[in-house]
Amino acid sequence: MADEDPSTFRASMRRVPSPVVVVTARGPQEVRGITIGSFSSVALDPPLVSFNVARDSRMFEVMEACEWFAVHVLGENQAHLAKQFAVPGLSGPEQFEAVPHERDPHGTPILDGGSAVLHCRLHDSLPAADHCLYVGRVAEVEERPDQGAVLYYKSDYRGVGKELPSTRLAPVKRASNDSS
Repeated sequence: MADEDPSTFRASMRRVPSPVVVVTARGPQEVRGITIGSFSSVALDPPLVSFNVARDSRMFEVMEACEWFAVHVLGENQAHLAKQFAVPGLSGPEQFEAVPHERDPHGTPILDGGSAVLHCRLHDSLPAADHCLYVGRVAEVEERPDQGAVLYYKSDYRGVGKELPSTRLAPVKRASNDSS
């Protein structure tokens, strides 16, 4: 079986809502941030999270050199930050221009606002074709007032929306002659 056409694959994946976070880190030359749509929880004990970074992105060099990074769970009023940190041609200083933030003790930029910040230490990385999968161990969670979350769906940023009703399915009834 041949590999799927990348444009068909991309179009299909746009139908899968994905969480949007901004990851920030300090590299040897500059601080940078990147909008991530591949964020996931990996484990609870120890607490691990993961995300992918393209090898040709400027953030790849920073992630390869950093020991600490921060994952910012954006609030619904922060879609502009997702767009800001997704612009490929900006330098590190340009990314943070007019973005309220401060630095933590490791020099990692911490953005103001949002629903949460996960302060992470790099746990592992794994090559994945043209990307690299990074796993971070969460050292501290900075909970903030819940401001919803940002999702990426059908090529646009969206809020979480309303809760959907669900019903429990009835158990399957087996005939008396069925065996387990």
